[in-house]
Amino acid sequence: MSYKHANKLEAVLEEKQRIEKAGRLRWFHWLIVLSSLALTLGAWSISKDQVQAKVKNQFEREAQQVVALTIERIHKYEDALWAGVAAIHSQSYSLDHNEWRNYAKALRIEKKYPGINGIGVILHVEPDEVESYLAEQRAIRPDFKIHPPHTQKELLPITYIEPEDMNAAAVGLDMAHETNRYTAAKRSRDTGLAQITGPITLVQDAQKTPGFLFYAPYYEIEGQQTVQERREKFVGLIYAPFIVKNLMQGTLSTEQRHVGVQITDDNVVLFNENHTGEVDFDPDPLYVKTIDVEMYGRDWTFEIWSKHSFRNANTSNKPSIILIGGLI
Repeated sequence: MSYKHANKLEAVLEEKQRIEKAGRLRWFHWLIVLSSLALTLGAWSISKDQVQAKVKNQFEREAQQVVALTIERIHKYEDALWAGVAAIHSQSYSLDHNEWRNYAKALRIEKKYPGINGIGVILHVEPDEVESYLAEQRAIRPDFKIHPPHTQKELLPITYIEPEDMNAAAVGLDMAHETNRYTAAKRSRDTGLAQITGPITLVQDAQKTPGFLFYAPYYEIEGQQTVQERREKFVGLIYAPFIVKNLMQGTLSTEQRHVGVQITDDNVVLFNENHTGEVDFDPDPLYVKTIDVEMYGRDWTFEIWSKHSFRNANTSNKPSIILIGGLI
């Protein structure tokens, strides 16, 4: 083989080796790119999951807070009812109209109990006691009457209610005339526990929005152990009327939360913010949660939706930045 041919062959071999070497580098580069891409996608996925978990936890906290504050507020109103029972006991069950008015003023319910419509006394009256009961009440209020008529064997008229001016339509209203009012009153009497009614419309609510009554029973003497004993010694109920929208406004203003609430009782809507009429309503919420709560003899269902403000307050660009940065 000539020297010229040998050099040419050597050049060909060197070129082949160079191409093979270059090929090995290209595969190595691809491995680096693919590995980097996998790391980028992994970091993006982990970051996205962390952000979603954080946002979901924030929603869970706000949802639980709304329910907890509602329960706490109603517990506070229960305390006011039992304080009324104590006031009745302290006067040997002879608290009159003026004394109840003074007691209610001392409570300062408009400031200490926002959302409550008043506080009153319901007396248990047997049919043979109606005339003497009316005579006693008309000695102070000549136009006092029990209404409306019904077929029950007992009467449970609202005898005192303060502030009386805003609750005038309720004075003399007999709880036995309507199923939800009467059922809860009997349940409170028989258990000795505070109870609320099913959904009703308050006679003093001109807008006819959903409401309920909250009862606490009292007896001639305390310590009855059986239902029969409670029925025999039953004197009456301390009660408070509620319009649910006022209760919720007094519980937690919309400016302080990023979730909307709907409350139902036996499929009857008591309160609802989850509709297009609300400024902050999100028709496609990030999260929805349902919480069932036993509420003084009733089962309330809270359906909680995240609002637009929740979406805006919990938006994070961190996953996108990681993804774009890694791709670049």
